[in-house]
Amino acid sequence: MNVAPGVTTITLPMPWELETVNVHLVELDEGYLLIDSGIGTGECFEALESAFKERAVEWADIRMLLLTHLHPDHIGLSWKILELTGARLLMHRVEVEYLDLVSRESRAPFFSDAMVKAGVPAELQAKLDHALRDVRRQFRPHRPDWILEGGERIAVRGGRLEAVWTPGHSPGHLCLYSPEHRYLISGDHILQYITPNIGWHPEHDMLAQYLDSLALLDPFDIELVIPSHGGVFRDHRRRIQETTEHHAERCGEIRKHLALEPMTANAIVGRVWPRRLSAFHHHFAVFEILAHLEYMSRRGEIAHETRNGGAMFWCAA
Repeated sequence: MNVAPGVTTITLPMPWELETVNVHLVELDEGYLLIDSGIGTGECFEALESAFKERAVEWADIRMLLLTHLHPDHIGLSWKILELTGARLLMHRVEVEYLDLVSRESRAPFFSDAMVKAGVPAELQAKLDHALRDVRRQFRPHRPDWILEGGERIAVRGGRLEAVWTPGHSPGHLCLYSPEHRYLISGDHILQYITPNIGWHPEHDMLAQYLDSLALLDPFDIELVIPSHGGVFRDHRRRIQETTEHHAERCGEIRKHLALEPMTANAIVGRVWPRRLSAFHHHFAVFEILAHLEYMSRRGEIAHETRNGGAMFWCAA
């Protein structure tokens, strides 16, 4: 579907609850820039290949591949696409470094530390570890031809795309902004109906980084947001406000539970999501709660202490 001048969005299947992920073809003076790759499954590859054939796009026409971030639904087919196309690879420096770490262990390198900190029982830890391990085992390091920092300009037909570093959902997440046509290819940073998972990283305040990255985009003159999940939408400022309010409400909900009794992060997961979560979703929920606890701890709203290797949290006042 043509969503903006020179931009075609291709919706690909994936075997998770969201069901689909968008990749984007952007016209260059010669050939195309492909933004993201889809997940590394045969069904996804066949859908991408079919979409290219419908548009008379050959693999050799893909001159550049830009990965907004390293999550499996965005990077999974990238190695195969690079082999087929010989395209130049573009990624943010921080994401390249993080991919190196993830590739070594086929999971977040601090998974065990997070599980212990969250008070997750050993049996459940094993289930959570297995939930994403098969997908992440396919990962290996990338060596981009152009390592981005944010602020770079990529020449496309009819103008340019500006790389905007938006850490939070992932440390090296990138958005792409067209000042000529006033659209933002937002990756997972801003979505219309859902909020992206913000996961804990040691020695980082990922939720604060995410909220700062949202605020960074508020003054941009954006007519259309082109996301990685769902359809295009307008009024990015309204969505930034809604997303910011969502995280404030989530922090308030966590404080409400901690006001009743000290709790582990894993226990808070059960209060915030009373229904039984699959191991796949429980994994993300633990990291999301830890990120919110980190945010509130750094602001003195809650306190914690380590007990038997885990952390118990309570309201500071």
